[in-house]
Amino acid sequence: MSYKRKWEETEDSDDEPAYGKQILPVANLPEDFNEEPVDGLQYLFMVRRDARQLPSTVRAPNPYEKPEPEIVENVGGKSFDDIQLPSEEWRQLFELRFKNFRKNFAQCTTHIGPTIPPRKNLIPDKKDRESWWSFLSGRPESEWNLSKKVKLKARKQPAGMRGWADSQRVSTTVQNSWNNDEGEVEEELMIDPAETLPSPKGTPVPLDCLEAMSQPGSSTPITSYPMLEEEKFVPREPITQFLKLIDERSALHLLMYFTHWINHYLSSPGSEAYLPTDSHARWVFCLLSRIDDFISPDDMNLLRNLARACIALLKYIKKQETSLDSSLMSEPSCWILVSTVAEIWKQKDLWLDAEHALRICKA
Repeated sequence: MSYKRKWEETEDSDDEPAYGKQILPVANLPEDFNEEPVDGLQYLFMVRRDARQLPSTVRAPNPYEKPEPEIVENVGGKSFDDIQLPSEEWRQLFELRFKNFRKNFAQCTTHIGPTIPPRKNLIPDKKDRESWWSFLSGRPESEWNLSKKVKLKARKQPAGMRGWADSQRVSTTVQNSWNNDEGEVEEELMIDPAETLPSPKGTPVPLDCLEAMSQPGSSTPITSYPMLEEEKFVPREPITQFLKLIDERSALHLLMYFTHWINHYLSSPGSEAYLPTDSHARWVFCLLSRIDDFISPDDMNLLRNLARACIALLKYIKKQETSLDSSLMSEPSCWILVSTVAEIWKQKDLWLDAEHALRICKA
């Protein structure tokens, strides 16, 4: 019967236990041996002795242990401490609240009940830019609804050279004939009551004034009567009923329109055409809430162009503080739109563009 030897009874070598079994012979030399090795045995002994003295683990130096020196940037020897950008605390709070607003809008629970399908043609077609401007300006549906435009054009179209009347065309002109003092026959067009109602283009002249001016002996010119002011339209606001009909692609398309309108206004600031207002800023803000966090590079470039247009408008407002139109988009509205693009989609370099624009205004 063979007995197994215990671990203590095994022959210990001069070297510490390693992962593998030692195959090459090693010279038995004192630890302080420091002469030039004459053979491979002595060389292997020195290599293994030096390896035991090395640390088993190493630590790389931390490059951030020492604080980096602060770089004080001074452009042109002027101080720009008075340039005020939105603070970092405000940006973080704004980002949180914007995301909550977008989440609440996507999960709206203010109304519980059966879903009512939206009416068709509630908003213009996304490819019709001019109709969208009329829609946002509060103009009547006949000016921005494509189907109503076609119907109105068909009504105004004159009858063709045919031998029969159009069955769909209803004649509203009524003629009345009578004999005057000289026995001649005259015809008078009876006034349609619908034509005397107020319209978006203005209110017609009252009937009594119209009859007085039509008398043969009347010497009062038409221009002497006071002209009524043109009707002012109330801009449409971005209510939930409209925004539910706008998806992400449509929102990006409409934001491209707003960029065009702002740039068009800045190219000719004196004109009233495409004047950006706070109502437009609210539309842009709500349209941005319809866009996801992750978008394509082309769509990101579209948002960056929108933010740069707002920065250019902000620069214009800073320069023209005394002679600004009261209905022009305000400075806080511009900051909110720039902050939305810069913080939600992490375009932090836009803050450098905004700071550069403000420095030009201060210089």
